Amino acid sequence: MAIGSVVTSILGTEFFAEYEREVYKKHQALAEAEIVEHLKKLLSDVCFLRILKQFAGISACRFSEYRKINIRLISGQLYEIESPIFRRTESKKKAGRPPKRRKGIMRHLGLELLGFIERISPALLETCVSMAVLCPSFKVAANALHGLGIYMNEHLLQNIVGRFAGVAKKARIECNVSEVWQKAGARILVCVDGGRIRERRIKRGKRKKGLKRQGYSTEWFEPRLLIINQFDETGQKIKSVNPILDGSCGSMDDFFQLLKDYLCSINIEESSEIIFCADGGNGLWPRIDALISDLNLSNARRILDYTHAKQNMSIVKKLISDALKLTDKASRKLAKQIRELLWQGDIHRITELVRKKLSGKKKALNAALKKLNTYFGDHSKFQYKLFRNNGLPTGSGTVESAIRRIINLRVKGSSLFWKRDNAENIIFLRSLVLTGKLRRTCHISSKIALNALNNGGIEN
Repeated sequence: MAIGSVVTSILGTEFFAEYEREVYKKHQALAEAEIVEHLKKLLSDVCFLRILKQFAGISACRFSEYRKINIRLISGQLYEIESPIFRRTESKKKAGRPPKRRKGIMRHLGLELLGFIERISPALLETCVSMAVLCPSFKVAANALHGLGIYMNEHLLQNIVGRFAGVAKKARIECNVSEVWQKAGARILVCVDGGRIRERRIKRGKRKKGLKRQGYSTEWFEPRLLIINQFDETGQKIKSVNPILDGSCGSMDDFFQLLKDYLCSINIEESSEIIFCADGGNGLWPRIDALISDLNLSNARRILDYTHAKQNMSIVKKLISDALKLTDKASRKLAKQIRELLWQGDIHRITELVRKKLSGKKKALNAALKKLNTYFGDHSKFQYKLFRNNGLPTGSGTVESAIRRIINLRVKGSSLFWKRDNAENIIFLRSLVLTGKLRRTCHISSKIALNALNNGGIEN
């Protein structure tokens, strides 16, 4: 007897994958029928409607009617329900030209309180947002969702992501910071760095004749990322603790305010060590020093990334090699000598070596000393041997990796142009997905409307 016929006699089909999908589909349909039944019962409840009317008045809305609409549950299937519609009150009419028709004046407050966005359930939202930020584009994400039986175009998906990000960012700190960050004695590593994105900015002035659109400029700008890890006695990050990962497309001051908010939300007062690590980018270290002073972090240490330090020290080595026309062998010997002194943090001896080697080369000497006095001016950030002996990290590889995973693989590209708010939404949500915090964020976002209701009003 053939094995295919045996399998078919038990499962009803020769292929187990097909059997698995059919069984899941049958039970999912039963489950969603029960969900829809209870949802209809809730939305038609007199007490529930009375509460909605009460707080709709505070939120400048008034009840209009029950209206049949289609919603989507976790399977992506459409279900028809009757939802109470609330209309936002209009301002008093003014004399003159009549105003344009307003968008979004009708609200489904009942669904909003349950966490629905664009008539999509919270469970399906999690799937859609994950796919949208993990795929290289919204169109690819829409096609991937089609393969799962969830049919929506890229424009709806983009709208969902923007709406969800707007809600989640109201509880931005709470979404990222869990209870593990409140324990005493933690060793904390804070790394910051920036990437590059092309900004889509509408051109100013009157549109040229014959053009259908105004046009836009596409200059590069620098979004910034922060990552906060906990590390052990050997200087290695603790993998069981999800890092705090977020970014900003605003100004440098906005970014450091975000970093300050995160540091204030964790137990830094009882941390055993707190390390700030970054490269030598313009404007970073003065703001880090100001942040340490504002938060009164007496146990804070500052470390400049060792790889960036070597790269900048190689500029000094090249100045010496070119000025003295050293051979390859002599140049390698000089590079090894400078790297050993750099690892020991002995910038003074490097300076003496430069003065000795370039004693008769004024131009090269001035250039080398300028680099040493500016980039390597604060010697306390370069004591790498001492850092390693004390079990401290010596590099900012975590944030360098995050730049690649969060920015480079999704929003950076020569043909990708972003408005800053949209780019920050993707960075924020992609950070949550890659650190495994999206489900927590969905749960917190569902609470926001309820908390607003309990506080006496519902924001739009």
